[in-house]
Amino acid sequence: MIRSILAIAIFAALALSTQAFVSAPVGKPALVSTTSLMASRVNAKIEKRKRNRENMRKFKKGGRRGTSRKKMMRKMQSSAARQIENEFIAKCFMTVPPPNSDDEKA
Repeated sequence: MIRSILAIAIFAALALSTQAFVSAPVGKPALVSTTSLMASRVNAKIEKRKRNRENMRKFKKGGRRGTSRKKMMRKMQSSAARQIENEFIAKCFMTVPPPNSDDEKA
């Protein structure tokens, strides 16, 4: 008697824990595919890139494109300083004959 009750209890526990014999719900699909989720994610990213590109074109700044007077003056000063430095370096490496040397030692 105890064995039959124990066997029924084990069978009931197994029947409740497994869903092998249960049909799938009508409203939900049996398997959810991750490929459709990834495809929608990729499409969302592509759409976001398009929106960002359109907004960049819509809201870009016109005119001088970021060249301020201060920046132009700094560029002019740095180019002048660079030119002076280049002239100095060129003078350092000029080849000059040593003093008291005769070119006609033959």
